[in-house]
Amino acid sequence: MIRYAALAVLFLAAWTPTAQADFSQEIGMCEFGGNHPDIRIIACTRNIQSGRFTGRNLAIAFANRGLAYKNKGLLDRAIADYNEAIRLNPDIAETFTNRGTAYYYNGQIGRALKDYDEAIRLKPDFAQAFSNRGNVYRKKGQFDRAIEDYDEAIRLEPDNAQVFADRGLAYEKKGEPTQALRDFKRAHALGYRHLLLLKKLREGGEIL
Repeated sequence: MIRYAALAVLFLAAWTPTAQADFSQEIGMCEFGGNHPDIRIIACTRNIQSGRFTGRNLAIAFANRGLAYKNKGLLDRAIADYNEAIRLNPDIAETFTNRGTAYYYNGQIGRALKDYDEAIRLKPDFAQAFSNRGNVYRKKGQFDRAIEDYDEAIRLEPDNAQVFADRGLAYEKKGEPTQALRDFKRAHALGYRHLLLLKKLREGGEIL
């Protein structure tokens, strides 16, 4: 599964205490309103149009609005906001990862791969970028490269059940069922309960 990254905290600019208090609620809705994308879009748009943000903070406001558009399935709008976020600050690895994921779901696999490459260049210990890039390679049928990326993601996040499940799928596609079953079992032990995983464990005689 391709995942979106959590963005860095949106820092308050050097405002007076009163201005900070007045604006803090909308900042919070733009940062953390992921369960209510329409509210998040409104809050982020107000942040963007307020004139109080510049540089990295403004970039994160665009990126957070991009996440909200993604949650509504508006991938072109999400990508446009990620483009602006990257123009404003091209050094945030999470923004490249999220734009890559939007490209992936928009069918633009080549662009997704380039964005994951850039995210890893910016943040070499970014496990999610490795696992997402592994999923792209798996989709392209490049199973060895996918497994290499999953290996690195697991080294960085050894308890990430999703990555074990994804690596198991790569091993299965590669024709290595024993390795695949080992990873499916590990994903299950870590709490992953996807129906496809349970089906594969039943087929392997590991669960009833």
